[in-house]
Amino acid sequence: MKSLVAATIAILAITGTAHAANIVNLDQQAHSLQITENGVQSDIGIQPGETVSACNSGCFITLPSGDRETLTGGETVEIVGGKAVIK
Repeated sequence: MKSLVAATIAILAITGTAHAANIVNLDQQAHSLQITENGVQSDIGIQPGETVSACNSGCFITLPSGDRETLTGGETVEIVGGKAVIK
């Protein structure tokens, strides 16, 4: 049993546990988001009803409201009424 736990921990350490955040635009209009990941800043557009994945290794994201949030990956960000809800 101890060897199984040790093997699981070793695999997680090697592969990491980071996952991309999913950003879902539930609005009827397109939005632009600014994402800074690993020191690289990029702008992404997200169309109505579209879902994009970002922040594989954590990032800062500037939301449509102008608020800036930190994502670690694995979150779901829903844009509704021009505002973001992070789940």
